[in-house]
Amino acid sequence: MDTAHDNDLDARIGLLKGVSIFTTLADKDLGVVAQNSEFCSYRRGDVIFREGSYSDGLYVIRQGEVLITKQRDDNETMNVAQFIAGESFGEMDLLENRVMNATARADSDAVLLVFPARGMKFQDMLGRYPDISARILHELMAAIAGRIRDTNRLISEKSQWVNDLKEQLYYDKLTGLCNRTYLDEEFPRQIDEFGPVSSIIMIKPDGFKAINDRCGHEAGDRALKLIAYGIKSHIRDTDIAARYRGDEFAVVLPGARLDEAMICAEHLRTRLERLNFDQITGGGFSTTVSIGAAEYREHGSGTAKLVDTCFKRMFAARERGGNRIVCSDS
Repeated sequence: MDTAHDNDLDARIGLLKGVSIFTTLADKDLGVVAQNSEFCSYRRGDVIFREGSYSDGLYVIRQGEVLITKQRDDNETMNVAQFIAGESFGEMDLLENRVMNATARADSDAVLLVFPARGMKFQDMLGRYPDISARILHELMAAIAGRIRDTNRLISEKSQWVNDLKEQLYYDKLTGLCNRTYLDEEFPRQIDEFGPVSSIIMIKPDGFKAINDRCGHEAGDRALKLIAYGIKSHIRDTDIAARYRGDEFAVVLPGARLDEAMICAEHLRTRLERLNFDQITGGGFSTTVSIGAAEYREHGSGTAKLVDTCFKRMFAARERGGNRIVCSDS
């Protein structure tokens, strides 16, 4: 990146007039903003800011295009937005030096107006130009409020779209159960709605690796689907079954105490032991399961601790020979 030595104040003011948060500023005030801005040039492929870096302000595109991308959990890059000449981005980053959750890259040779100029912060202007800053902040708050209203309206109008998005985000394609992302992101938000007490159990088939080794991964996938069906078929409608990872499963039991979770766990242990894998393996295979159980009020530090505790108890059951339930750390 090279700083373009462009002292054309009128060009900067003209670009700033197209940015919503500057619409109430007079030309002389826009001149102050322009004097505290700078033109920067980027070659195609240059990174403007990177995911994980700290935000540094507002960008207005004078020429060229900018692509915003985000890294997904599977390490694939997803295109989020594309901006062209005359458009701006980064307004919401003026107020705080937050960590960016996306990467901006020049999609062609580009010239951007950057406010504040490199080495400055918007907070510097608050003290030097309080009247101008107050008007900018007013418009910024109005823009934020407008986006919130638009988002709420979109969610209301597109509720099926939101549900479809959640299904893609929180559900495991193979088994149809929830996935680990649900446990990491949605479960923590729901736990308070479940009441003062809830429980979780985690299940791992004993010796499941033998199916993959003897019959191949396709057979293993079919077996996982059968186990998932067996779990889903023997829990309450209010319970939430999830595939945690690989051949490990979890069941969230809203409102259930540990003794109730133990009853559910024993019911699943006996039912899953009766699953018939003959059509998948050609016979000669059956499985028991190792189960861990934990209650939420034991672990007020949060759902991550709850899941971790239950996970460790599941492996303790396995290490003790499998085909059992462990509900304590002793």
